[in-house]
Amino acid sequence: MDSLLEVKDLSVSFYGEAGETKAVKNASFSIKKGEFFGIVGESGSGKSVAAKSILGLLPGNGKVNSGFVQFDGRNLLTESEKELREVRGKDISIVFQDSLSALNPVYTIGDKLIELLRRNHKMTRFQAKERAVELLTAVGINNPEKQLRNYPHELSGGMRQRVMIAMAISGDPRLMIADEPTTALDVTIQAQILILLKNIQKSSGMSVILITHDLGVVAQMCSRIAVMCGGYVVEEGEAEDIFFHPSHPYTQALIASMPKVGDEPFVPFLERPVQDREGELCPFLNRCSKADQTCERCLPEIYREHETHLVRCHRKGESKKWENH
Repeated sequence: MDSLLEVKDLSVSFYGEAGETKAVKNASFSIKKGEFFGIVGESGSGKSVAAKSILGLLPGNGKVNSGFVQFDGRNLLTESEKELREVRGKDISIVFQDSLSALNPVYTIGDKLIELLRRNHKMTRFQAKERAVELLTAVGINNPEKQLRNYPHELSGGMRQRVMIAMAISGDPRLMIADEPTTALDVTIQAQILILLKNIQKSSGMSVILITHDLGVVAQMCSRIAVMCGGYVVEEGEAEDIFFHPSHPYTQALIASMPKVGDEPFVPFLERPVQDREGELCPFLNRCSKADQTCERCLPEIYREHETHLVRCHRKGESKKWENH
């Protein structure tokens, strides 16, 4: 498969009274056409910031310092706001984490969905309403004509997330970014939303970036995965590489921390003080049981375990298969 999106050496910072906070550091990954790609990491690892940078959706105090984001031959980081508005929704769409905040509370579901359809497809209001009903039906919302008249607060969290997905596919995008789409939903509703995303991806052939902290979700949904820690992509590979041959100690710790029936509870390595004032060393250094003096001198380069498996770690070639995970 050819690459649809390529992110190379992306660095993003936020600026405030305390100075500069580096959120994403030289992150690189690529998305293939028709692929379900996962970005996983703990809260604050930079995964959502990296995704929002693709569409120029950073808040006012955020800035992309370096790198490029190539989508279908275009560097989105050099595009004007007007040009990015043409990309958003039509070519690349996004499903936000908090549907209640993402939907405007003073407009009905129908108002926003119809407006979106008319903007992207130059439809009449009647045509857009008919298409809106079709979209709500496609995402599993019963009685869509009635639901179009409802305000966001009148819908359940699962229904609001379905509305967000309907909006995301309304422009027939080639890439959808799903940013923690199942957060704060019941387990059964989470499963329904994930199945919906998978079915839409298969039927449309679009690419999907799934951002989550849930390893179980990426194992179920994604063919390739990037693991982020402290703003860096520390490991990238096929799902089998990540779950059966994890090479970076951070990835190994994430997998070991997943609860398993009958296993001894996972005991994390206690944090230790590290002299890294500039944040230029391995972001897992202070929690890594395998760190040595080399790790305290410089940031490791990226190396290949094999053709599709990339790792940023000094301990090249020392990984072993985790037989019991």
